[in-house]
Amino acid sequence: MRKIAAVIMALSACAVCAFSVSAENSDKVVDNASLLTDSQEQELEDKLSELADRYDCDVVIVTADTIDGKTPMAYADDYFDYNDYGIGSGRDGVLFLLSMEDRDWWISTTGEGIDIFTDYGIQFIGGEMLPDLSDGNYYEAFCTFAELSDDFMKQAQDGRPYDTNNKYKTAGDKIKIVLISAGIGIVAALIVTLSLKGQLKSVKPNNQAKDYIRQGSMKLTSSRDVFLYKNVDRTVRQSSGSSGSGGSSTHTSSSGASHGGGGGKF
Repeated sequence: MRKIAAVIMALSACAVCAFSVSAENSDKVVDNASLLTDSQEQELEDKLSELADRYDCDVVIVTADTIDGKTPMAYADDYFDYNDYGIGSGRDGVLFLLSMEDRDWWISTTGEGIDIFTDYGIQFIGGEMLPDLSDGNYYEAFCTFAELSDDFMKQAQDGRPYDTNNKYKTAGDKIKIVLISAGIGIVAALIVTLSLKGQLKSVKPNNQAKDYIRQGSMKLTSSRDVFLYKNVDRTVRQSSGSSGSGGSSTHTSSSGASHGGGGGKF
């Protein structure tokens, strides 16, 4: 009997250990508002799980029909805290909440997620998702969230998180840079070409009409000044407002945890 009791106690201890190890929530997509098909939900689940494993930072999407009278910030923070999300001792992670009740979106961050997703980054990601959210293309919007989360976490690993002084460059921004660089190259080439062309001229035109008059062949009897136009230089006055110093603003949730975050309407 003693041996049996010892075995039972050992198994119980192992069960407790297993529970403590697996306490982290494995559900990365919680579609309570039923906005996704089963296949879409599974594809997103796989994407977010892979990101969490690769960067050691939880990435979660939650949809809700109602947020039970809470603010989007409080609901997102509490959902993260009380459902065992977050990786490591700092409970690193980011949660995207979409509430259909009043058409709110909110991004809540914790631990390293606060430094990865700055105030600038949160608004940028929300802005990139907004067209699809407004049109009801929720799966496409959530895919954008996953892709941008990947980019932001990868950039943070390099030591320079995207922020006001290191803004994320979209495909359109990169095309503009290429076009501007090409334009500068064309202008530089044109200047060099015209300069070389100028050196080939042996005869130059005179700039004033009097230079073409034969000496002594014309006698000026009268003259007058005629006002033709004026040039006005205008300088833009800089406003005294500040564009902000970047970084992440934080607050304390009902559980006592520190969170960053931001959101808006769709």
